[in-house]
Amino acid sequence: MLSRPQAAVPLLGQLQDFDRAFDKAFVLAAFAMNRHLIDHMLRIARNLTLDDYEAMIIWGVVAHQSIAHLLPPGSVPAAVLNDRGRLDLHDEGPRPLRLRDVVQITRIPRETVRRKLDKLTAQQWLERTPQGWVISGARSDPILRDFTRESVRRFLMAADEVMRALRAAEAMPDATDGRATAAVPATSAHA
Repeated sequence: MLSRPQAAVPLLGQLQDFDRAFDKAFVLAAFAMNRHLIDHMLRIARNLTLDDYEAMIIWGVVAHQSIAHLLPPGSVPAAVLNDRGRLDLHDEGPRPLRLRDVVQITRIPRETVRRKLDKLTAQQWLERTPQGWVISGARSDPILRDFTRESVRRFLMAADEVMRALRAAEAMPDATDGRATAAVPATSAHA
């Protein structure tokens, strides 16, 4: 893990002191982040997994874990994607996740995970291989592409809102900035 995440995230580099700005904008930043996360989870559950929140978590874990090895940190589109924005799976494809892997990651009971994996496979969100489950390409276009397009728009709007709050907080003077400090009377030994 990076000790200074600012080096990996250029947006953070636009702030002189992230921690100070965050402390001053805490409630606004937390509200914008939480609103975005809850909105995103509700949209996934309602539009993709028919209000099945456990299936939503399981699908998300399998979807991410099965292709994470193909998308190294800091990847740029030209290095990993074709001209349609898709992975070319010539040499190496998705890595299957076993039932026990999904149980360990999600901490959802084994039998529940097994049922949800079967359900997601029947709905063509996942595919079962002899080694485990992988993300399915059957439903990714146009359903997932359109859903993700809107998700990215909403994410960027939330990021803009948080950044505006942090910049405004950073511009605020500290409690002692610009104010005269009251003189503290010296104490005397003969008092």
